[in-house]
Amino acid sequence: MNISKKQRSWFLGAALLLTVAATAAVSTQDDGDIGVVHREIIRPKESNQLELNPREPNKEKERFEVPNMSVSLLVEQLKRPALPEVVKDMFPSKSWYVPPPPSKVVAGPPPAPTAPPFTYQFIGKMIEEENRSAVFLENKSRIFIVRAGDTIDNQYRVETIDPPVMMLTYLPLDIKQTVQIGEAN
Repeated sequence: MNISKKQRSWFLGAALLLTVAATAAVSTQDDGDIGVVHREIIRPKESNQLELNPREPNKEKERFEVPNMSVSLLVEQLKRPALPEVVKDMFPSKSWYVPPPPSKVVAGPPPAPTAPPFTYQFIGKMIEEENRSAVFLENKSRIFIVRAGDTIDNQYRVETIDPPVMMLTYLPLDIKQTVQIGEAN
């Protein structure tokens, strides 16, 4: 069966109208018309009415029997135990603070400052006119030729060059150091 576009649109329009009419009819109903089902509580009857045959155990009787307990006993079972007088802190605060280690008590004055190790490497030496010596030093790919009285990088001053040692002064702390340069050839 072949339905045209016009017939299909009429059919869909009629279905829409029926849906709107059904919705309107349901929304106008009173809430009192809606039936609510109530469940009745079945209470046990007298024991003599439940027993049909006293020789046969009745399953209904067993189902409806309530043990002989006093009501006050049942209420006591429902009560919660009392809380203790002193209640612990249920949500204690947590601190991540770590106290510093105890300081060491040093007896006496602090140690005297010392000069850092001499970082220049000895390469060689040369004796010039009038028995004056020059020493070749290297540091970080830089080569220095130093003589007595020269200053190296504003850190060291060459005091004397007397093979096998060269005397230096570390200028920031005014501390004397010696560097081995070997015997004169």
